[in-house]
Amino acid sequence: MKASPVKGIAEGVWVFRSRFAEMLSTLVAVGGGRGILVDPPMFAPEAEAIRRLAEREGITITWLAITHAHGDHAYGMVHFPEAPVVTHQRFWGFWKKIEAEDRAFFARYLPGYSPPELREPNIRFAEELELVLQRRLTLTHTPGHTPDGITVELPQERILIAGDTVLRIPFISSGRIRELRSTLEGLLKDFGEGLLVPGHGDVVKDKEARDLLEDNIRYLERLENEVREAVR
Repeated sequence: MKASPVKGIAEGVWVFRSRFAEMLSTLVAVGGGRGILVDPPMFAPEAEAIRRLAEREGITITWLAITHAHGDHAYGMVHFPEAPVVTHQRFWGFWKKIEAEDRAFFARYLPGYSPPELREPNIRFAEELELVLQRRLTLTHTPGHTPDGITVELPQERILIAGDTVLRIPFISSGRIRELRSTLEGLLKDFGEGLLVPGHGDVVKDKEARDLLEDNIRYLERLENEVREAVR
């Protein structure tokens, strides 16, 4: 599926769906003709489609935010070399640890695709980073899927961009079950109404979003119990 904007998520906010596993990229206009792109897509034509949309809207992609160090969410930075990269402080160390395995996976899974080299982030933060422009964004450390996971929240618009912290079926990957469950419980506690943009799939809203968070938590609880029973 080619990347295409999902219109109507909010004024100045567009979500794009990649042909790789329906990975979602989010472009946020932050005022003054500037924008932040969360999780740029891997493929050049998809990145170009986002750039063209931004240009039509009078937006320059000024920053990239990468929700975690997995190639499908990070390789796309190569298509925006002029934009500074914002990540959690553990991003680069974690990436260097898994780089060879990640590159081998995508080279094998996508014949003909040559994973690019990532560049070190320009801005790194520990627990929380707040960007106050004409629109306020809050970047928060949300480990579990990976140790460097972050979410990007637009509190005034009630939009939570969750990366792979939230999926239809939780995927632990390089993280820890209990850590992810704790993170999800915190997100559910704070999430009232609004839009939730997961790492892959469809944007969900209000009750459907809360249900997705609850489903993720219950899944991890069942998985943890089954593992505990299996090792007794």
